[in-house]
Amino acid sequence: MKANLVMIAAFALSLACSAVTVFGVLQWKARMQRRSPLHGRQVGHVPGQQLVERHGEAGDGMLTSSLLMYLSAPTMLMAWALARVPPERMRIDGATWLYVAGAIVMFAWGAYGFIKHFKRAQNAKDGLLAERVTGMQLNRLVADGCVVLHDLPAENFNIDHIVIGPRAVYAVETKSFRRPKGQGDAAVHRVTFDGKALHFTDFINTDASEQAARQAKWLKRQLQESPGIDVPVVPALALPGWYIDKTEAGKTSEVVVFTPMGKGADFLARGQERIMPEQRRMIAQALAVRYPSL
Repeated sequence: MKANLVMIAAFALSLACSAVTVFGVLQWKARMQRRSPLHGRQVGHVPGQQLVERHGEAGDGMLTSSLLMYLSAPTMLMAWALARVPPERMRIDGATWLYVAGAIVMFAWGAYGFIKHFKRAQNAKDGLLAERVTGMQLNRLVADGCVVLHDLPAENFNIDHIVIGPRAVYAVETKSFRRPKGQGDAAVHRVTFDGKALHFTDFINTDASEQAARQAKWLKRQLQESPGIDVPVVPALALPGWYIDKTEAGKTSEVVVFTPMGKGADFLARGQERIMPEQRRMIAQALAVRYPSL
């Protein structure tokens, strides 16, 4: 009986600590002052959106079931062993504290991993939504003669979107920067681009524009090598959900910062025609070979 009580107490303590950790992380998330720029907005579904959600739910269920199968034998073995330990041997000694310390270390390591992957999951969720919203808006440009590609594999990175338009080829990088939670101050919804950096209300970012410029240079070299076409390649940075202000330097920067919401991406299909329709198709075919086979 004493052994069974020890086993039950150990499980209860582990479950309680896990529940407290998860609850604490969720409370921390709820009190965070930053929100996705698309928080509270209605956005359309991409093809297969509900299937993706069902796939994620099924994956979570499979993980839970796998953990149950994995822990079934060790759990029952521990219960079997504890039920046969004589009560007089259930004493606390030096070895006991080693096991306690091991349990604490394992729990702490698991909690650290949970928090780390929780943050990664949140960032990935924001980024996925931002890319989907941008992709849906860019797909409308096909009616204006553009060819649109998404998530193109490159060299140890990917280009979120490529728009092959009449005037130029655009290498579009999509970013989802979280903004403060407050809704009363209109300033929290705006970002200023000075040609090099994005100035938000409480931080500055230079990496995004630099990344967009690097990816455009890579794409230009790729097109020059194969299929041997030298066309203008413009780096572009999409910030869905943000209102964008530009300084004079920002307006003339090589990196075009824009919001894809509404008609914000229409400029990609405008301008003097420099790339003929046949060239656009040739460029698309040359880039399409970089996609992996199913």
